[in-house]
Amino acid sequence: MPECQSVPGQFCGGGNMEIQGYNISMIRGDTETIKVSCKDAKGVDVPLKDGDTLYFTVKSSVGTEEINLQKVITEFPDGIAYINILPNDTKHMSFRSYYYDIQLTRADGTVKTIIPPSKFTIKGEVTYE
Repeated sequence: MPECQSVPGQFCGGGNMEIQGYNISMIRGDTETIKVSCKDAKGVDVPLKDGDTLYFTVKSSVGTEEINLQKVITEFPDGIAYINILPNDTKHMSFRSYYYDIQLTRADGTVKTIIPPSKFTIKGEVTYE
C-alpha cells in the first residue's frame, strides 16, 4: 500500500481558522472544520477508507499525557477526513498555543503520523455565547 502523506494545500480549514504550514490558529468557541486528504510520494491521491481511523489530538505540550482535545474520525466521504471542531470543544481552553498532531491507523494496522507535532493556537474571543 502506498504511504500516506498529508501535504500543505491538502490540509485546510475554514471560517476564521488560519493554517500556515502545519500550524493552526482559531478563535476559541468557533465552529471550524479541518479537511485532511492524503497523497503518496508521487502526488497521487490515497483515499482514506472504511476500517481506517484518523486521530486529531491537542495537548499543552508534546511530553504530557493529558489531552485537551481529541477527535477520532472513522468515516471518510470521498476518501477525505473532516475534523469538525465544535464550540464546546475549545470553550474550556485558555488563550495560548498548544501542540497537535494527526495520526492515521490504517485498516491493516499500519500507523503513520501524517501531520507531525505542530502548534495549535487558541485565540481570544469577545462574545461568549
